[in-house]
Amino acid sequence: MSEGQKRLIAYVGCNHVANFQGGGISIFEVSADGSSLNLLGTTGEWPKRAGYLAYSPKCSVLYAVDERKTDGRGPIRPASNVSSWRVDPATGLLTFLNSQRSVGAMPAAVTIHDEKRLLFTANHGFFDHVVKVVETAEGRWVEKFEYDDSTVVQYGLEDDGSIGEVQDVFVLTGRGIDPNSSPQGGGHAQASPHAHIVVVDPSGQFLVVCEKAGERVYVFRIGSRLELASVYQCPLGTGPRHAAFDKKGRMFMTCEFASELWSFAFDAATGSLRFIDKKSTISGFTGRNEPATLQVHPSGKFVYMNNRGEDTIVWFKIEEDGHLTRAGHVTVSKSDDPAGATRCMTLSPDGSFLLVPDRPADVVRSYAVDPDTGGLEVLTEVPVQNPVFVLFVEL
Repeated sequence: MSEGQKRLIAYVGCNHVANFQGGGISIFEVSADGSSLNLLGTTGEWPKRAGYLAYSPKCSVLYAVDERKTDGRGPIRPASNVSSWRVDPATGLLTFLNSQRSVGAMPAAVTIHDEKRLLFTANHGFFDHVVKVVETAEGRWVEKFEYDDSTVVQYGLEDDGSIGEVQDVFVLTGRGIDPNSSPQGGGHAQASPHAHIVVVDPSGQFLVVCEKAGERVYVFRIGSRLELASVYQCPLGTGPRHAAFDKKGRMFMTCEFASELWSFAFDAATGSLRFIDKKSTISGFTGRNEPATLQVHPSGKFVYMNNRGEDTIVWFKIEEDGHLTRAGHVTVSKSDDPAGATRCMTLSPDGSFLLVPDRPADVVRSYAVDPDTGGLEVLTEVPVQNPVFVLFVEL
């Protein structure tokens, strides 16, 4: 490593496998070209269901969600939570700081606003229902079906980067087609809201939340509380899931039910979205498919996304006007069910390579990125048990 060159660390969130084996955050040092990954250490088996990660350069603190549903009055196991971890600037290793309850089941994503000292989570909730037996005003006994609340939560951050108290909670309401044709939840995946992503727009003024059951994109103005600025209603059968911005302020979004990638213009004054284009994410595949996450290349030329079912990483060229042109794809390991498929990929800070946590194969794989075509070529892979998310940090 040349003098003044930053060390590149990859933090890998690992989810549990059968009988709660595995979990935790694995820590790798990555070469500048992505051709080698050296394991530095792990946090052990906690967070047991480590998923989405975020990082505060200001405090040198990593944040992780623990994707679980709190087990009632107990808990026998730790409650669903978001945790903070001090990053050692010399080694990249992690030391636990604190955690806070997630205020909602199955936290799916976390992001921070470093300048405003805020942390946000999206809590997905599960598909299972509880049957309540109630008497109606007419004296009839009926069954009432209740589901988890899906929430967006705002926490304060302390001076040392630890997570402070909850400042606000927005409880999502509404639903989509129930029952529907999706195998999720036995056709009841849209019976209650399911927030999947929280992302701060490039202006730092707004928080975007994709909610797939009600098929809505919520935009909140960031302040002392979550102030709703706009709601974009997608068509039935869309399933907005993940979103990311490019440097021009345009937003891109995966649609889980429709197997589509959308592009939007984003108004940084009002927080409103204007549809630009959409493209199918699959090519000739007819089975069950559920797109997951996406990444915009630092150059702004390409957007990458992954299909669970077709089991591919696909990239699209971003045209000058924000329209999309499919440019290529590579396959990843097959999964029997999209729920257990590869669901993430992360571009290096300079965009020269892409790391993919190939969950069914229990590896993290590195691909070189062609700067002109966006094409991917395998560089190397390392064994990691049940990896689900990768975050880069430069030290």
